[in-house]
Amino acid sequence: MKYRADIDGLRAVAVMLVLIFHFDLIVEGKAGFIGVDVFFVISGYLITSIISKQLNEGTFRLGTFYVRRIRRLAPPLCAVLLIVTGAGWLLLFPSEFKELSKQVLYSQTYVANIYFWQNINYFGLQVDNVPLLHMWSLAVEEQFYLFYPFFLIIVYRYFKGYIGLILFTSITISFLLNIIFVDIKPEATFYLFPTRAWELLLGGVLPFIHTKFVRSSKIDEVLGMVGVGLIFSAVYFFDNDVKFPGYFALLPTVGAACLILAGIKSEPITSKILKLSAAVYIGRISYSLYLIHWPVNIFATMIFQENYALSWRFAMFGLSIILSMLIYHLIENSFRHKRIFGLDKRLTYAYFSSLLATGAFFMVVMVTDGIPSRYPDEVVRLANFVDDKELPLSECNHGNKNSNENSFCQIGLPDKKPEWLIYGDSHALATYSAFDEWLKNNNQSGLFAFKHGCPPLMNIHILGDQGVCHEFNNRMTQTLQNRPDIEKVFLISAWIQGAEGILSTNGTQLSEENSLKLFKNQFSSTIKHLKNLNKEIFIWEPVPGAKGNVPITMAKAALTNRPIELMFTLEEYLSTFDFFFNVSRQQKDLITASFSPSDALCGSGNCEVSIEGSPAYSDNAHITKSTANYWADQLDLQINNFSYKILGHENED
Repeated sequence: MKYRADIDGLRAVAVMLVLIFHFDLIVEGKAGFIGVDVFFVISGYLITSIISKQLNEGTFRLGTFYVRRIRRLAPPLCAVLLIVTGAGWLLLFPSEFKELSKQVLYSQTYVANIYFWQNINYFGLQVDNVPLLHMWSLAVEEQFYLFYPFFLIIVYRYFKGYIGLILFTSITISFLLNIIFVDIKPEATFYLFPTRAWELLLGGVLPFIHTKFVRSSKIDEVLGMVGVGLIFSAVYFFDNDVKFPGYFALLPTVGAACLILAGIKSEPITSKILKLSAAVYIGRISYSLYLIHWPVNIFATMIFQENYALSWRFAMFGLSIILSMLIYHLIENSFRHKRIFGLDKRLTYAYFSSLLATGAFFMVVMVTDGIPSRYPDEVVRLANFVDDKELPLSECNHGNKNSNENSFCQIGLPDKKPEWLIYGDSHALATYSAFDEWLKNNNQSGLFAFKHGCPPLMNIHILGDQGVCHEFNNRMTQTLQNRPDIEKVFLISAWIQGAEGILSTNGTQLSEENSLKLFKNQFSSTIKHLKNLNKEIFIWEPVPGAKGNVPITMAKAALTNRPIELMFTLEEYLSTFDFFFNVSRQQKDLITASFSPSDALCGSGNCEVSIEGSPAYSDNAHITKSTANYWADQLDLQINNFSYKILGHENED
């Protein structure tokens, strides 16, 4: 193929969009992830052009194609994985290092998108400690490279005259899958190949469109400007309510297709701009830059924590460019131009050796439980509290795909008829063992259920959860209505969702003010409704939490002999949850009792983050499983011996 500098320029646009988004450099860059979609279109166009040309000439060989993909993609990937592993060795505690070893293995074997689909919410809080999350897109491309040549070989052999129609049909099927599942399976739609294939195939159809339609240079000028407009419209119009990919992904993908098509024969103004030397150079290093930038960002986040300000993010942006230049010139180019492993056979042996080495590394890390010998015993002990949490409890998890109206766990005495229903969000899950112990101690039994991220409030939606929270709370109130034998209800939550601005009445985004107003209204409505069902109502107040991950911060403090600075003051805690305590006071006559974690932890005026020298939380807010007995005792103290108080530490006469 004739080299096209403008495509390297388009790569530069794509990678800069991604970096601006990931390093959070400008407010307008929140949709920078669409750069990945631009990359997909570019890859589809280039691979189809190469394979179709060779098929027409009778020179295409599968083995040669795959070796060239290995030579192009594997060396920079291996280099970055080695860098990330080295950084993880120095910075990550055993449980984190085990997780990293999984990510390295799945990245090296190009199934990272499947792993992250099952474990990570791309737009959620979890992404802040996943150094190889960005490898999902590389996995999608590699899966395309693996299957697409066979597809084209079959089409060229038997249906060559219909190749354009077949590609359009394939695009349509994949795009419709994307539209159908973006609502009901958003994570799968985002990560998996079948719902992303249309973006690569859109690039693949361009060589055939080009030969079918004669265009003047003026039309190419218009195409180029439309392409720019579509890509930057995607950046401008994106908001958190957009379901992605969905229809919205047409903006960056069709935009990229227009820019590529415009520059095939003509040189419109857009192509001239994309051919500027700086843009072309960034485009050439874009693969290495994409690979290295996210680990740099994640490890910087871990190191600087709350001090990771804009100035440091720009510095890490610059460091990513420097590292990518080194990887490009020393590794990527050296392999591509056969200065290293010039013989394809040696390259293939080296590649499969690297796969075996990755598998061996993974086994060693897993067998040794994260190679804890890197740290003193006390440091490892503290760090391991990140795993001190409840099992998933799928049988009573109402976010589980198999959950239904009967999805409850029974806690307390197994042979006792349940008189309690205890339910809420992930903070409820964290209390499972504590309530189980408490009910057993009191010769009682209860039903237990939870849904991650879902406060136990009637008639609310959580942005992006496709109505699952609304359905969960309906199930709980329906159960209470149908079960008069369940006399007592314990509501447990972080109770912060309203202040975070993620509550809604119908799935559309509200302002933070209206989200908080909705929380107050529905909290009151829920309490009144439960009281009308003749239930005794108990509230688990918000936990005080901590200013960072407690086990990791305590482990780092033990390693460096530095004091920890994690505690909120009681005043800060009450100020943060003032909205919750205000609305609770309004319903005090309907609430039987409340349980105050802050009474247990904030007696000194500072809210403790440890209990008897061990972390009180497995992260920054979820109580540890090993403290179940402590919390069961506190429940006895506050609930069994309850003298009603106004929530918020104001004693009532």
